[in-house]
Amino acid sequence: MKYILPKHELNALLERWSAEYAVLAPQKAGAYSEFLPFTAPSELCLEEPHNTRYPPKALFFPQSEAILKYKQNLGQLESIEAVPQKRVIFGIRPCDAKAVTLLDTVFAEGDNQDPFWLARRAETLLIGLGCNEPGATCFCTSTESGPFHTDGLDALLTDLGGEYLIELLSERAVGLFGGLTPANPTQQESVQNLQQAAEQALPKAFELDGLKDKLDRVFDQDVWAQLSESCLGCGICTFLCPTCFCFDLVDEAQRDTRVRNWDTCMFRVYSLEASAHNPRPTRKERTRQRLMHKYSYWWEHAGKLGCTGCGRCVRYCPVGLDIRAMLRKASAYESEALHAN
Repeated sequence: MKYILPKHELNALLERWSAEYAVLAPQKAGAYSEFLPFTAPSELCLEEPHNTRYPPKALFFPQSEAILKYKQNLGQLESIEAVPQKRVIFGIRPCDAKAVTLLDTVFAEGDNQDPFWLARRAETLLIGLGCNEPGATCFCTSTESGPFHTDGLDALLTDLGGEYLIELLSERAVGLFGGLTPANPTQQESVQNLQQAAEQALPKAFELDGLKDKLDRVFDQDVWAQLSESCLGCGICTFLCPTCFCFDLVDEAQRDTRVRNWDTCMFRVYSLEASAHNPRPTRKERTRQRLMHKYSYWWEHAGKLGCTGCGRCVRYCPVGLDIRAMLRKASAYESEALHAN
């Protein structure tokens, strides 16, 4: 089902949704954009050729959240229940929506599912906005995704200039867009042409076929030391990544609360053991862990790639490290190492 929404009617539509849902949409926050609650008249930020700086995974998996209360003097535990609002996340990019489905394999599958994640996912609709002109740091087509990918979305909007074409992808989304005019064949053809042009505009960032095996074979090689020379270990690449999910548990005694906080494999103390042994003592091992996790271990964990090509790690790295170039170098090093032997 495909419909047309004139742009001048968008704010009114979101305002109607707000009567039943908490609506979050990209809006300016200083020099960047982020998902904020929509309140009329909000100034939406939908024209930028790149994502919000902060990944929307934080709307399901907050950077810091209390998961348990306890009373030390009484020896009592008090569980915390997640009671989320019904909500719509509007304007999420396809790479970020796909990232949510990848995190489902971590938090919503298997024997130890996360109740906080499950509760938020059940109450959330994802309304996507395709990327007519992908940013220079984007590489979604190299990671089994694309600027108009539909995984995880309840509906997808394509910008046609003065209007949006809306493709409904789930039954849950049908009620959101009642009363709209169906898209005519000319409009649908325009969307197809636009989507094809956007995909073709993205160059291949690296060769994905066989990449896991190539990385596995250079696990003990010097290439990781070369790739990590400029790394500061700041963790920006992982904190802004929409699929990274490492966390730490901290008991805050003053609040009698157990808190879950984001963590990152790029920090020196992340893998530090109580014995003082650290299996990843330098940036070399930590850089290797980051790339291997995305492009090798995810295949073993979920049969999927752990990266959606959103480009945040490239765009915001303070020293200009580019994961695309790092993967190309690691792949080439594999060939050189085998040839030398």
